[in-house]
Amino acid sequence: METENLSIIQVKDLRFAYPNASEILSRISFSVTAGEKIAIAGPNGAGKTTLLLNLTGLLQGTGEITIKGMLLEKKNFPEIRRALGLVFQSPDDQLFSNRVFDDVAYGLIYQNMEKAKITERVRKALEDVHMDTYENAVPFHLSLGQKKRIAIATVLSMQPEILLFDEPTMGLDARAKKQFLQIVQNFSQTVLVATHDMKLAAAICDRLLILNEGRLVYDGAMKVAIHNPELLERHGLDMEM
Repeated sequence: METENLSIIQVKDLRFAYPNASEILSRISFSVTAGEKIAIAGPNGAGKTTLLLNLTGLLQGTGEITIKGMLLEKKNFPEIRRALGLVFQSPDDQLFSNRVFDDVAYGLIYQNMEKAKITERVRKALEDVHMDTYENAVPFHLSLGQKKRIAIATVLSMQPEILLFDEPTMGLDARAKKQFLQIVQNFSQTVLVATHDMKLAAAICDRLLILNEGRLVYDGAMKVAIHNPELLERHGLDMEM
């Protein structure tokens, strides 16, 4: 019971299947302590993105999920979604304005926050992702790496306690990957990163969850997993990826 009280996320016996398809998540259970940085790894189709979407309530399976002690159900969605921030794999899913400032401010405007506070929050979020000189830029004219950082800023401006990243370095070159690592390593929030990039996972996270064919097949220390090439290979992972 004491462990549960310390957990910011609790997942118990989560199962999920898309309509007319076989089960993609099968009896997933784990807990997350506030401040942890956890990688969710596995081959394509393992259920990583589906798991993140279930944590936000955007998808709903069976079983039980609690966030900050609140059951993930419709009546609690507004408060839970203030605590969670999801950064999608494609930044184009989060950027739709003609100005960076407007994209980062969107959620704050929706909350009817006063203008001065919005400006303060937006500038702090852009500073945190090293994009503070881009508030008047057009998002669609930016590089992929820059757009991904702006997408992170749109979430940071809401000041969530939990950050969820879906394949955050997909398509990025080595320089942009390094910039992402430098940014995330400084976060104090609880972080869950869904990725098949084990180098990224090892650089950010101390704990690893491995999904394979919808099952949680490993939940343990990152340093143990990365020194077990047989374990990684068995589940479609590789430190050279």
